[in-house]
Amino acid sequence: MSSSSRQHLDFLLPLHRRLYSGCKILCVLSIGFVLASCAVVSEVPEISNYELQQEARKQLEFAERTIVERTHKLANLSWPILVNNLEMCDDFVRYRTGLWLSRQSSILTSLSWASDGEQTIGQEPVVWGVAAESPSAKAGIEVGDRILAIDSKLVKSSADARRLLSKATKKFMAERTDPIQFLIQRDDERKRIDVQPVLACRSEISLAGGTRINAYATGRHIRIYNGIFTFTETDEELQYVIAHELAHNISNHVIYARARGAIGVVFDLLVLRWNVWTNGGFSRLSVRAFTKPYEVEADYLALYLLANAGIDSTGVENLWRRFATEDISRIGWVLTHPSTPERFIRLRKTREEIEAKQQRNEKLLPERK
Repeated sequence: MSSSSRQHLDFLLPLHRRLYSGCKILCVLSIGFVLASCAVVSEVPEISNYELQQEARKQLEFAERTIVERTHKLANLSWPILVNNLEMCDDFVRYRTGLWLSRQSSILTSLSWASDGEQTIGQEPVVWGVAAESPSAKAGIEVGDRILAIDSKLVKSSADARRLLSKATKKFMAERTDPIQFLIQRDDERKRIDVQPVLACRSEISLAGGTRINAYATGRHIRIYNGIFTFTETDEELQYVIAHELAHNISNHVIYARARGAIGVVFDLLVLRWNVWTNGGFSRLSVRAFTKPYEVEADYLALYLLANAGIDSTGVENLWRRFATEDISRIGWVLTHPSTPERFIRLRKTREEIEAKQQRNEKLLPERK
């Protein structure tokens, strides 16, 4: 055999071995799939496409009804916190109407038999929440009203309605003084309603999909997971969660955390010069290592926000005892958050501090270093 033929054969041998190994893997997987398909021996009921469609539509209706109810509850519970803490919020304020408009949400896996509209909640510009005692409530807007126009500009979708409303309220930070004009439809009747917004703490508060017992702030928005609604036992506990996230926003905690993350990115890039891939490790660590003081401060400020809104915070710390029963790891040391015993004790001590100031008729403002 010539040397060139031998080299060609040597080249093909590894390829032959890889193909042979791949074939063996495919055979094993095929056998596994066949065995798995044979594992079900029970005669389960058949489901028709019609039955599936009807049940899916019902569940979407139930989901939308629950989202509207919880959004309206968020509006009512958060409004007194937003409008009664202007001094604590300082320049983190904007004009608000007390309206919570619909937000589009779609199911994750599309249904082949349904149109996009049938798989989507909140696409239409409908009022999902009206805060009690807010300008919108006093003007007569109700949950379920459909927004047709804002300041004579036609509204086509929920996103369009929120954009136009945000644009209108921003003008009050400058020179606008005349009320915002809404054209709404209620049942078969159209109405023109004027709403004069008022100054409030800035933060858009809305539901987050999922059942996690959690909430988070983004710097300008607050998102409350559905799990919080089922976990909290009183309105005051839910208001404490809202106030805690608002405290993050007014204290710029999110901005500071992102800045620290940027510093971590620099270290990630530096070690990359020595061919060490950290997968963003320094960035994540620099953020997480400093979040605990932010959480401590947010808990402290939250009770002051509640007190200024006239909300009794007695017993809200019990939330952390119940949380510990759900996740006992939180009783011990945690990198990113205070332990549940720490949070329980600090909340109780903060309330004692506030009650002492109330007895002395002092202004309810947090102590600063």
